[in-house]
Amino acid sequence: MKRRDFLASVSLLAAASCSRDGSRKARYDEHECPFCTAKKGVCTYCNGTKKCSFCKGSGTRKVVAADRSNDKIRKTVYEEACPYCDGKGVCRYCGGKGTCWACDGTGHIDSWDFYSKARKIDPADGRGLK
Repeated sequence: MKRRDFLASVSLLAAASCSRDGSRKARYDEHECPFCTAKKGVCTYCNGTKKCSFCKGSGTRKVVAADRSNDKIRKTVYEEACPYCDGKGVCRYCGGKGTCWACDGTGHIDSWDFYSKARKIDPADGRGLK
């Protein structure tokens, strides 16, 4: 008899603890931007500095290549224009604005067709717009 009462009380406690209180805040906000969750509205690639993350805004980058002359491997270091920012030193993802490209710095997305607008893709056929 005691075992039955114990099991009934444990199951009652478990059922009561699993019920969700309506006053708690929801865990997931469907309008929250998934690309700038750490800092709302700030470009995650340049952290709001507006500089290219590959060349640190200088426009040039150092390249290390192997030089195999007479089978003695040495390294050759030379500088070239950064291929990611085309030598401009500006972040390629935010275009030098420092704001998130998906939500335009608001931290919220109202319409989920932001990707097709940002990448110039026609959602009807999936090909690039001209």
